[in-house]
Amino acid sequence: MIDQAIILCGGKGSRLKKLTKKIPKPLLRVNKKPFIEYQIENLARHGIKEIYLLCCYKHFLFKKKYHKKKIFNSKIICINEKKPRGTGGGLKLLENKLNKYFLVMNGDTIFDINYLDLFLRFNKKNYAGIATTNNTGSRFGKIEKSKSNINAGIYIFNKKIFKFFNESIISLETDIFPKLFKINKIQSIFYNKDKYNFLDIGIPSDFKKSHKKIIKSYIKPAAFLDRDGVINEDYGYVNKISNFKWKNGIFELIKFLNDNNYFVFVVSNQSGIGRGYYSQKSVDTLHNWVQKQINKKGSHIDKFYIAPYYWGNKKFKLKDKRLRKPNTGMIDIALKEWKIDKKKSFIVGDQETDKLLALRSNLKFYKVDNQNTIKNLLKKIRSYVKKI
Repeated sequence: MIDQAIILCGGKGSRLKKLTKKIPKPLLRVNKKPFIEYQIENLARHGIKEIYLLCCYKHFLFKKKYHKKKIFNSKIICINEKKPRGTGGGLKLLENKLNKYFLVMNGDTIFDINYLDLFLRFNKKNYAGIATTNNTGSRFGKIEKSKSNINAGIYIFNKKIFKFFNESIISLETDIFPKLFKINKIQSIFYNKDKYNFLDIGIPSDFKKSHKKIIKSYIKPAAFLDRDGVINEDYGYVNKISNFKWKNGIFELIKFLNDNNYFVFVVSNQSGIGRGYYSQKSVDTLHNWVQKQINKKGSHIDKFYIAPYYWGNKKFKLKDKRLRKPNTGMIDIALKEWKIDKKKSFIVGDQETDKLLALRSNLKFYKVDNQNTIKNLLKKIRSYVKKI
């Protein structure tokens, strides 16, 4: 598991000239939002719990805006390097705070990959894994032993890498990576830039383009999955790990959706809460466990939406009833909370209420039943995603 990330924010951004005279490069606004916030939100939705911002140039601006704040349940911690330390030197300041594996990325690039897939593909015997892509004109250089691959500025590190950090000013690219190549402890993990959006704001022309290019990274289609009968077998009022049995093929479906830039949401009626059969807390505990198991497979669910409404419970109001499928309340909330490309989105369910929800929400519907198993639906969904 990986739940820590470091964003390198210390540089002056001198090539952006007057743009960074008063504002550090990662804090420059792209479509009215600081560039780094797109990175933070993307890390958070992948389940990263701690995000460290390594700052130097105008560090107080980062601290004022983000230090000890939470974004999507991720805690942001700003670290002042106090002096320029290169792309690697600041990492040493965090050595005692880091777990065995952690993610590192440059503060002026976005490469819209599945970070959990990166960790899954990383050979844990290595000290570093570098996300690479085909020719993008990246500033970070080509990767030795694979001359056609370009460093995309995202890394998975094993904490053992720190034994190579001997100086206070260190370049990952020139001081550390060459040493790891020599002992065969570094790995290139390839992602095709034609599939995954790569964005670099390091030079004025690229920053100008970023306002349009970044839309591809934060507006995504969504898959809305029913829970009981789709993610797990439906035994009726499932609320404990002990009676939770995974549907065959569900890990592959969620992984495919993550890897193809889909948001994945669960939309589930949970009237057992309203009936008093179990508590909201027990459902949250179960969903936290479900998320962790899915994370182990290199994938994640962006958010669980539930409707606890039960007509016989007088504490519920009209707004609660609107959440219960086939009413569209959960879909409506998701559309407000996330930047969703609705035209390419769809619902997967096993009940008529799911089908009616799709109809009312004007979304494509895939039904799970004995003939249309998850594995069979995955073939159809693969074909659909390939066409759009």
